[in-house]
Amino acid sequence: MNAHSWPDSLQSAQPEHSALLLETFWRTLAQLPALVERQENLLAADVTALLRHIVLEMMLALNGIDWPEGTTHLNTYLSESQRAAIEKTLLAPAVNADSWIGQAVALVVIYRWYAPQLATKYELIYPQAAEDAALAHLRTLLHWPLAIFTE
Repeated sequence: MNAHSWPDSLQSAQPEHSALLLETFWRTLAQLPALVERQENLLAADVTALLRHIVLEMMLALNGIDWPEGTTHLNTYLSESQRAAIEKTLLAPAVNADSWIGQAVALVVIYRWYAPQLATKYELIYPQAAEDAALAHLRTLLHWPLAIFTE
């Protein structure tokens, strides 16, 4: 293998898929309150893992590629800061409502950093209505913050 080729066969990011990712993030996140309230920890873990995957796909799309099918070299396609941000969401010190909420809030912060860039790059309409609906639903959780700021 030549030093300038990538380990995987890469495809350019598709704007339609990026638009779907932006919307799907909020629809997926809106599932969390019911799971937390019923202490469905395994399903809450699945939801946060799916949110993480969506954010990873957004990062890759911002880098100009779709998720490489069958890849074993994901780190190769992310910047150091992208990897560091997403890896911080992997930590779950306990299996309880606070851990799922903490991971979800961290993923919202990362989403809000990358989503506007992705929307601009591919001239997408930001799904504000989906965000508003999801956040209104999430505010029913006891420990969900009233506001999340991304600087």
